Amino acid sequence: MLADAVPYSGQTAEHRRVVVDVSGRFVVGVRVGVARYRCDTFGDVGPLVVRESGRARIGADGRFAFRAGEEAQRVTVRGVVRRNARRVTGTVRLAGTIATGQKCASGTLRFTATR
Repeated sequence: MLADAVPYSGQTAEHRRVVVDVSGRFVVGVRVGVARYRCDTFGDVGPLVVRESGRARIGADGRFAFRAGEEAQRVTVRGVVRRNARRVTGTVRLAGTIATGQKCASGTLRFTATR
C-alpha cells in the first residue's frame, strides 16, 4: 500500500522532518522526528525518529486521525489534507514508556507538509 502513496513532507514546530503518506482516501504512514521526548524520571531522551504505517480514513472534509505503534511508543497525528493546496496541516504527539515502564511523551507539535 505504501508503494502508491503520495508523500507530503515538511517540518514540525521543532524544525524536525515529518512525512505523511496518503493513498487515495487514507493516511497510510507517518515518519516524524521529535527533538524533545521527556520521561518522568530520566528527563529528556530525545531526539528520536518514528516511522509507523497504518490506515486512517480521510473524511469528506479532509480531516483524519492517525494513531499507530505499540503502547511503548505510539504516535498520534491529527490533521487536514487539503488536496487543492497540496498540503497537510495538523499536530503530532508521541507517547509511551521506556524499558523501566516510565512514562514519556513529546509535546503536541504543529506541522505543515506539502507534496
